[in-house]
Parts: sequence; structure tokens; C-alpha cells
Amino acid sequence: MAISKGKDLHSALKSDEVRSISVQGLKMVLQRLQWSKDEIAFSLHASPNTFTTSGLQLTDALSYLGFQRHHCPFQAAREGYCDWVEETVDLNQVGETVLGVHQALSSAERHFNACGLRLPQPEGFGFFFGKASSRYENISRPSGNGHTAPTIEVMKTSEDAGFLYAMTFIKGGAEKGWTFHYRPKHPPLSIEVEAAFNVLGLTRFQTCPQFDFDPCYWSFYGFVPDRDDSPWNMNTDRVHSYFDGHAEHFSLGLEQLLVAQSMAERLGRSIFRMPAPPSQRAATAIERAISRPERSSRAESTKYQFDVALSFAGSERRIAEEIALRMKSEGFAVFYDSFYPEALWGKNLVEFFDDIYRKQARYCVMLISPEYRDRMWTQHERRSAQARALEERGGEYILPIIVAAAELPGMQPTMGYINFSDYPVERIAEILKQKLNS
Repeated sequence: MAISKGKDLHSALKSDEVRSISVQGLKMVLQRLQWSKDEIAFSLHASPNTFTTSGLQLTDALSYLGFQRHHCPFQAAREGYCDWVEETVDLNQVGETVLGVHQALSSAERHFNACGLRLPQPEGFGFFFGKASSRYENISRPSGNGHTAPTIEVMKTSEDAGFLYAMTFIKGGAEKGWTFHYRPKHPPLSIEVEAAFNVLGLTRFQTCPQFDFDPCYWSFYGFVPDRDDSPWNMNTDRVHSYFDGHAEHFSLGLEQLLVAQSMAERLGRSIFRMPAPPSQRAATAIERAISRPERSSRAESTKYQFDVALSFAGSERRIAEEIALRMKSEGFAVFYDSFYPEALWGKNLVEFFDDIYRKQARYCVMLISPEYRDRMWTQHERRSAQARALEERGGEYILPIIVAAAELPGMQPTMGYINFSDYPVERIAEILKQKLNS
């Protein structure tokens, strides 16, 4: 029987320990709780027993995963981090996930600290010393908007593979200090990356003059004058070093934060406040990433997000890219992974690709080779495409191109195909164009 989340995890009339484990500084106990004959639930109680002298702690990782600190009679320490779970929960998996999330968050924190950014530390050391949680949250905001001031001076710019960065100094308005501006190179941001920006306290500004009035995200560092009223100030060098650290560290920190989120989702949890479960976010991310070409406005195409999705192994990327570019230049909506790096970043790719190859494309072009048959990811894509082909009940969906001979499980030998050795890429693209226009 389902138990209300408002019920006390420690108030059951009868409780029994189901099992317990200890893994690398973490003791976990699974309890069976019973209030009446039919009112039964299960709760997990975790007690960390090791800490480091600085940085995010295991207590913080548990908090990020949704566990809350309680007085806990089921732990020898009489306190623990507790939450509701299913009876079938795998304690070893939970333990490995907590440790993995802690490691990823700690790595992200080191990279972000080099950029002058801090991850919230919801728990800290208090648990280990019998004290209250020592919380740190990214809640400070300047009173201005980081962009409006009588005097704005562009100090520096830099970039990495994913972002453009600009540093400005503003004075004479509501604030005096430095604004860091962040512009994704391939907007829009995925839902997960937006959630990560929110955790970091980065604010969206709709019309940033540093990036030709496109939207940016920004953070602010206030001017702190020295006591002798010197025109120089004690934090100038530090703020400049923070900005200089972005090209090397910011995207790496973001990557580790998304690794932690991916680990959390394996337990059905999230370290971010997400608007929807992963399966729904995949479709939303596709919709946000695509501006459908005019050519794709016909009724048959608009039933799907893509006119065609390309499924291929790495050895066939050159062929896939040429086909994708030719079809895109003709005005068709094409799913080719390199067109949507931000939409893929941080995703649960198994669910994301299943949504693409089973639901979102009108046709799937499959570049078949021995490597395609043997690779893990192409096996996932193929199975999703074949499931869709089965739903079509004989209708055309998979369009195979034989690059090198390979027999695929479930692929009928009677299916019509194109042999790559018989046609140049430009001719294949022309045939595909005719197919899509038919």
C-alpha cells in the first residue's frame, strides 16, 4: 500500500530491519515499516562515517539525492539521512551511486571554484560533529541586471568548444563590479544544462549587447575597495583569474555536474529540480532544438520532429555527415547527432535515442556494416527502429544502405536496400530526397 510522503519515516507501530550494508564510509539500513495490516512501506536510512577537511561531503551527496537528515533510531549514531524506497531497492547500487555522485560533484566543484562559482553545499560537516547542517546556497543576486549602467567597459573575452565568455566592468548604476557573460555556441541549452545553470546561480538575460543582443547567462562580482580608498582593490586580481579559468574549467565542471545527474537518474532520482521525468524531457529537448524548415511543413512530415534520422557507426560518420548536410541544405529536418550537441549533452541517451528512432522520425536511414552490427549504441538504435517498423505493420520506415556486408538480427533479407558501392553519396542523397518528397 502506498504511504503518504508526509508520514514520519520513524513512527511505524512495527519496524523490522530487512537488510543492511556498509560501503566506503557509508552504513545503510533498509527498514520495513508497518502501521496496520495493510499499511506497509519501506525506508532507507544512511549514516556517513567519514569526511574530508574541505569541499562537498557525503552528507551533501545524500542531500542532493533527496535524502533528509533525521534523528534515526535505526542507526548506531542515532542520526541518519533517510527517505522512502521500494522494497526491491538494491542497496549496493544505492551505495555506489551515492559515492559516484559525491565524486562527480567534488570534481565539478573544483572546476567551478577555478571560475569563481560555487556549488550549493546543503549539509556540510555538521552531521559529523552533532551540530546543525552548515548550509551554503547560491542565493545572492546583485540588485541590478548585470548589463545596465552609465559606464560599461569590455575587459576580456574567451571561449571553449561549448561557450563564448565575456567579462565587463560596470559602474555608475545600481552596482559596481564585474559581470561574466555566458553564451552557448549551439543554443538552446538542454533542460538539464539549464537546471545546472540555475544551481550555479547563473541568471538569463534576454538581449545581451556582448553577443549581438542574443540571450546570455551571467554572474556578478562586486567591487570591494581597499580600506585606504585606493583606486585598485583587493579582489581585482582574483576576479580576473576567475574569468581566465573559464576556458579550461567551466565546461569540465558542467560535464561532471551532468554526470552526477545521470547517476542520480539511474535510481529514479535527480540532483536538480527537473520539470519532467527523463522520457518526457527527451521529446521536449528535441522540440526546443529544432526549427523545422519550410520544406518540412507538409502534413506527412509534421507528424514527426524529423523527416529522417541517420543511424550509423563511427566508421561511417563521413558518409552520414555528407548525407545529413545535403538533406539539410534541401530544407529537410535531419537528426544527425553533430547537429544537436547541446540537446544531447547530459541526456540519458538510451531513452533519448529510443524516442528519436522509435517515435520522432518519418524514416530511418541505416548505414549497415559489421561495426554497425557490433556496436552497443547502434544496437540500441537498431532495436528502436525495428520496433517502430513492426508498429508500421509492413509500412516503409527503415531505409538500409549497405556499406559493408553484415547480417543484422531481425532484418529481413527481402527488404529493399541501396548498396553503397553502386552509388556515390550525392546520388544516394538525391534518391532520399525523392523518397521524402513522394
